[in-house]
Amino acid sequence: MVTIAGTAPTFSMLLFSTDIDGTIFDGPATAEIFASFWKNLQALPEPPLLAYNSGRSLADIQDLLGNTILPGPDFIIGGVGTEIYDQRNSQLLTDWHEVLSGAWSFEKIDSILRAQIPDIEAQPDECQNAFKCSWFWHDKSNEDIERLRQLIATAGLEAQIVYSSDRDLDLLPLAANKGNALRWLAESQELPLDRVAVAGDSGNDSSMFLVESVYGVVVSNAETSLIEAVAGRNVHLASQACARGVIEGLTRLPEWQHLSPDTHSA
Repeated sequence: MVTIAGTAPTFSMLLFSTDIDGTIFDGPATAEIFASFWKNLQALPEPPLLAYNSGRSLADIQDLLGNTILPGPDFIIGGVGTEIYDQRNSQLLTDWHEVLSGAWSFEKIDSILRAQIPDIEAQPDECQNAFKCSWFWHDKSNEDIERLRQLIATAGLEAQIVYSSDRDLDLLPLAANKGNALRWLAESQELPLDRVAVAGDSGNDSSMFLVESVYGVVVSNAETSLIEAVAGRNVHLASQACARGVIEGLTRLPEWQHLSPDTHSA
């Protein structure tokens, strides 16, 4: 049985939800490191499930999987929590979209931003979906984000704003983010949240770490916004970057050492 030690009581991991870019992948070398580690776990009596939880679209994630050595996941959460896909059964979990419906309109939000935010640029069509309105908006402050929030609210719309990497702006339904999607997935699979681990590197990963009871790993290359957001949570701040940092955080117990590759090698 896989066990992980956080600052909370030790628990057995049934599901690992991880961001991709900058967390387990920044090129072929890190893909190989994580793939080797995950392959070792499959020999355990109770191997954990794997969910990729990314800002990338579902199609983009599947394309990446077809062109790298990254292990195939059991689930894909794409579009910053707006799409959930059961990779095992090749099935989009459309019940999640019912949760996202409400006072949300992609078309109205898109129109407002185009008309009233002069220095904003729409992301490519493949980065958009019915529940994700995405833009490039460079080097904005908390005050800029708050003004945008008020603009959307004044229009009578409900949306949350996710800003990361000092560039990437996503407007989503209130229920949509990586954490809410993860919580819904775990509940739909009857997996207790205190047996879920997460990993990430950017601000839009923070909602995963804020899901109650989960154990988290923050890689050393993480954005300051993520580190600040998870302060006081059950989180390991890794001393290593990307996949090596993830493995560091997931192999904190001595009995895990024989399962991990040499994460200190070049």
